[in-house]
Amino acid sequence: MAESIPRIVFVMTGACGATGGVAAVNVQVLRALSRLAGASRIDLSVLSFTERVSDRPPFLPASVEYHAFAGRKGAMAKATLGYALRRPVFFFDYLRLALPVLPLVALGWGRAIVFAHGQEYWKDIRWTDRLTLRSASLVVANSHFTLRKMRNAVGEMRAVACPLGLPEQLPLNDELSSGPQGPLELRACDGRDRLLGERVLLLVGRVESRERGKGHEEMLAVLPELLSRFPDVQLVFAGPGDDRSRLTRVADRLRVSHAVFMPGYMEPQMLAALYRRCYAFTMPSRQEGFGLVYLEAMNFAKPCLGCWDDGAEDVIVHGQTGHLVRDPKDRTEVAAALSDLLADPAKATQMGLRGFELLRSRFTAEHFRARVIQHLEPFLNVGAGATINGTVPLHSEGRQADTDRTGV
Repeated sequence: MAESIPRIVFVMTGACGATGGVAAVNVQVLRALSRLAGASRIDLSVLSFTERVSDRPPFLPASVEYHAFAGRKGAMAKATLGYALRRPVFFFDYLRLALPVLPLVALGWGRAIVFAHGQEYWKDIRWTDRLTLRSASLVVANSHFTLRKMRNAVGEMRAVACPLGLPEQLPLNDELSSGPQGPLELRACDGRDRLLGERVLLLVGRVESRERGKGHEEMLAVLPELLSRFPDVQLVFAGPGDDRSRLTRVADRLRVSHAVFMPGYMEPQMLAALYRRCYAFTMPSRQEGFGLVYLEAMNFAKPCLGCWDDGAEDVIVHGQTGHLVRDPKDRTEVAAALSDLLADPAKATQMGLRGFELLRSRFTAEHFRARVIQHLEPFLNVGAGATINGTVPLHSEGRQADTDRTGV
């Protein structure tokens, strides 16, 4: 009797036709699964909630079914239930997409694997969310931090940490440039165009009134003290959002608007130029499940500032690749961490180089895809000999490596 091919249904919010960190992660998961589907090791179907048929990832094998629902909840739920009759292994990138099949999963009829990406998996979660997570065959958390928070909020569940990798949309730098490539001029919050200097502190992220936990205001609050010690320090907030005008007023009130720049959305080429130009990446955020943006900075060998008790602690090695602070609202603590970097360029450079090496040894797209398959293969029965992109063995990192904190 021929061996049956395992069937997987990946139910997701979106991938190639969507934006944001979860979409970038979904692209990596799909690449890993499509590699197996192309080798006939699994029967793969993909359901996308927000996308259209034209958004089908170009790398999916022709044998993969792809259905897009353009935000139609009822149609998505009906399709998910239809696949449940075939008793596949369901993958969900968002736990509430699992609701249509939750009763079946809770009763043991089906199997579900849930990818957990952030605070919505532990903060103000519903009873149905807890039931989904406790009933899941496996919960795959994007960081040890997320996993710890979920266990505190949810209790007992089958879960593992699977740290992310640099999205492949962002080219992995094979070597470092010697430094900033030519002058770079932006408009400051005082309305004047100014050249960026040698001590640029960069924060890349949405500047939204509904997401004020990324550290924009905290960085502004500490800037007067930094300017008193380092008169040439500058602060750049790169990213779109409706909170820029309010933050501009804060900069005016603090009398630092000449040293603050909020250029809004930046094209990838311009953003890369900013990463090359900056002295350090400083995002004392309290809302990161993992913090892919820290990996972006590490790709340019920049030291990073983040927070303890946040996803940054899975990425930044305190005192070696940057600094972690306990309370981003504690101006004394944040100023001390930043002053330590600004006062010693050689030390900051060495931290950035160690971060660059850590990224290449642990957090590439290939590393993440290998971790995904490593955790999923017990449900797929595809054997241990498969490879991702023909280069990284599925068992290239021991399972214990994903249980312990990363070190350098």
